[in-house]
Amino acid sequence: MNITRYFKQTVKILSIDGGGIRGYIPALILEDLAERLKKRGKSPDFASHFDIIAGTSSGSLTALGLTAPAADTEGDNKYLNIPRHSISDIVNMYEVRRNEIFPEMPLSGLKTIRQAFHEKYDDTGLERVLEDLFGDRTMEDTLTDVLISSYDLKTARPVMIQKSSKGQTRENFFMKDVARGSSAAPTYFEPHLMTSLSGNTEYCLIDGAMAANNPSLCAYVEARQLYPKAQKFIICSFGTGYSPQRWDYRKAQKWGFLDWISPQNGTPLYHIMAGAQEQCVDSQVSAIPEVTYYRINPLLTNTKDNIDDASIENMKLLKKIAQKEILEREDTLDTIAEKI
Repeated sequence: MNITRYFKQTVKILSIDGGGIRGYIPALILEDLAERLKKRGKSPDFASHFDIIAGTSSGSLTALGLTAPAADTEGDNKYLNIPRHSISDIVNMYEVRRNEIFPEMPLSGLKTIRQAFHEKYDDTGLERVLEDLFGDRTMEDTLTDVLISSYDLKTARPVMIQKSSKGQTRENFFMKDVARGSSAAPTYFEPHLMTSLSGNTEYCLIDGAMAANNPSLCAYVEARQLYPKAQKFIICSFGTGYSPQRWDYRKAQKWGFLDWISPQNGTPLYHIMAGAQEQCVDSQVSAIPEVTYYRINPLLTNTKDNIDDASIENMKLLKKIAQKEILEREDTLDTIAEKI
């Protein structure tokens, strides 16, 4: 047993929601937080500040990106104890490679028809981005404990994929596979069949938002097991923006199956499920006495809450939303920078 971990009194958790291309928002806010850390003489390396980093869907890309180790190109070790990517690298990934993940399709009608009968996007571009981000790094290589949420179709159960803990040996997986599975949003990308390095465990994974779009509570439960003597938990949770969508009764009462999942209606079933989960987690985590909970999740203004609008125009709007939230939440960001 790790004695230092066993007696640790304060545990720090970073949690990053899912949201497709809207994952650009928390990446930008975290980039600002990294600058605040540097101004205080602290490392901008989030893996060195947080005991657990949790992520769902696009949040899994950021969480794993921040914990993937750099290769040791000169020494005898395979990896160094420093991150391969900075948060600015993650921001750049969203900006430069957005259309590889979500290729533009000029005819919106064609997109809707395709999505009704088949996944909307080919996964080639997404998998190429993940290969470049993680290579053959595995969950056991992460620089700090990581928790990634997904949902296994084979067992019809949520899956929280992480590295070994409490002296137990868990199955190990490639980081690129874990991120791919957590990002497999139904109707957008096909499910991901993932096998452990030992070959003993196989999952058929879909989007982690089906289990926990805000993985803060899941990370807290894991932290309680990893740190049994802890008296205080600091959870810094970053969302991908919310839109308080409301649907008219007169329209909804006439909806059939396709209407509830139609992108033209704003995919109401998905947004209701994800939004309700996030709200429940917020209220539950906030009510835990030993938890100090910082939640930053901006209101989406002047833009739709599409998870796949990677157009230049929408990216500019998402950046403005992030910048506005940074200005409005400066005190919270300064407090987080001081506490971690």
